[in-house]
Amino acid sequence: MNTLVSTLTIRLLTGLSSWMRDRRGSVSVEFVIGSVLIVTTTVAGIDLYQVINAQSVVLRAATTVAEYVSLESVPRAAFIDDMAAFSYRYQIALPSQAAFVVSAISRSDATALEPDPPAVVRWNRKIPVGQDPGSLPLELAETCGRLGDSSDGEVVLQTELQMEPGEMVVVVEVCVNLLPQAFVGGALLSGNVYPTHFYQHQILPVRGQSMPEEPS
Repeated sequence: MNTLVSTLTIRLLTGLSSWMRDRRGSVSVEFVIGSVLIVTTTVAGIDLYQVINAQSVVLRAATTVAEYVSLESVPRAAFIDDMAAFSYRYQIALPSQAAFVVSAISRSDATALEPDPPAVVRWNRKIPVGQDPGSLPLELAETCGRLGDSSDGEVVLQTELQMEPGEMVVVVEVCVNLLPQAFVGGALLSGNVYPTHFYQHQILPVRGQSMPEEPS
């Protein structure tokens, strides 16, 4: 009888010990999975904030440049370039490539012969900016812009501008390509979870009586 009780007790203790070891293993696995999820969520949240903040900063940069050009009858090219470089370096402040496109657009007064005159691009200036001054994103500067001006200077996308006859406006468009280094999650999140390329623009009326001259 004592032998039977001893055997049953040993088996019970052995089974309980095995169950405890299995339970500790399960808790360890659950802890690891939970930790990975928490870290992943935190990293994704940081990167989402980076993207949203960069977009708002780029819009402010476009507005700042547009305000300067709209107020000046003879805007200075060097000052515009410096504003773009400053915005890139100290406001966007992320590993990226960017391009500013500054355009002056006017629409003639309506006449009997031409009651619906087209909007026309009088000039534009393309400013590439990047981390390496010796390797600026020239291709991005060439492709940035959604005004769709044709070979004769007429703006195709008039609905985007919503200009009245006789109106003059300054348009600043900004394109940004975020590099994988801009994301805490690196290449895993960039392009797969969040967009790496985005666009912002600002349209402001010319404050003076005449169209700003092309910067030189």
